[in-house]
Amino acid sequence: MIYSYSSISAFENCPFKFKLAYIDKVKPLRRNIEAFMGSRVHEALEKLYRDKLYAKLDSIEELIEFYNKRWKKEMKGNIFVVKEYDIENYRKMGEMYLKDYYNTYKPFDDGRTIALEKRIFFPLNEKYWINGIIDRITEKDGIYEVHDYKTSLYFPSKREFDETQLAIYAIALQHLYDAEEIELVWHFLAFNKEIRVKRKSYEDVRKEVESKIKKIENAIKNNDFPLKEGRLCNYCSYQPICPLFRHFYKIEEMKEEALNEEGFNLVNKYWEIERKIEELNAIKKEIEDKLINYARSNDVSHIYGSEKMVNIKFYKNIHFKDVRAIENILKNENLYEKYVKIDLISIAKAMKKNELPDYLEKKLKEYVEEKENIKIYLRNLAREEL
Repeated sequence: MIYSYSSISAFENCPFKFKLAYIDKVKPLRRNIEAFMGSRVHEALEKLYRDKLYAKLDSIEELIEFYNKRWKKEMKGNIFVVKEYDIENYRKMGEMYLKDYYNTYKPFDDGRTIALEKRIFFPLNEKYWINGIIDRITEKDGIYEVHDYKTSLYFPSKREFDETQLAIYAIALQHLYDAEEIELVWHFLAFNKEIRVKRKSYEDVRKEVESKIKKIENAIKNNDFPLKEGRLCNYCSYQPICPLFRHFYKIEEMKEEALNEEGFNLVNKYWEIERKIEELNAIKKEIEDKLINYARSNDVSHIYGSEKMVNIKFYKNIHFKDVRAIENILKNENLYEKYVKIDLISIAKAMKKNELPDYLEKKLKEYVEEKENIKIYLRNLAREEL
């Protein structure tokens, strides 16, 4: 299987989405407006630099006209908006990004353009191959630059910044052009800022990507593609067929008929019961407090009713304020092992993630069985947005 930064990233964000897109080859059912706007901005910047190669410097008016023509032509009914803004807001945002970029980098002669929207295909090692598309490659004084345009309204801090995508492209340039010096350049168009990174070696990234691919191949081998719910779900192209949202779309299509749908009614009944339980628990807690006060003030431990009695026990538990200090004391007294418990939960998680050595996992499996656990959570319909 051939991998890309997009496919690896998709697996990390949601293995189930990876399976739909890259194993089952299911075409995306819809497209979020952020991705649509990003594509149109990329097309305009590609035109700008391609025309420049032919000694034609586009005016900002020509660039915006091209952008809007492409916007109108590609706009389809499957484009959706998550946030409370409309499509026109995003079109204007794209125009603003292009104007800022144009005014900042005009006349666009900082380095020679080697390639635009360059499709790459190269061996990461003797086993794995990588493909992808680089927005723009330039060269100046023997230094190659990999340029990438970001239209996200997110500007990462130093700690959050992820170099992986462009670092992969740097490895590609080493293979394709024998490039020795490579600088990575991210253009964050929403902020009219760029981030530049130049490293002596990208071998650590190569090893990191190899490790991530091994996890994917292990998932493929075991057909293990769990759902991973998160804020990115709001922007997912496969939401209508995802088990997390499939029933929601069914209800939306049914409209008024949803009132007779079994699952819809079961959730409402479950919610009604939960509300009653919460009300009863609140009343129960109030009575418990009164019973405790009664027992204290009357110096009794048993309180009797017509058919039942309540036994109230007052006792104290020991609470350790500093667990690390307790551990050190026990270790110094050679008593630590006596009071240590096996963390079976952590071991189980490590086994599910294939983080244990093969020989150890093989030994443990003799004493392991999988049991189905079912929990029901009642949650609000509203979802957090980015």
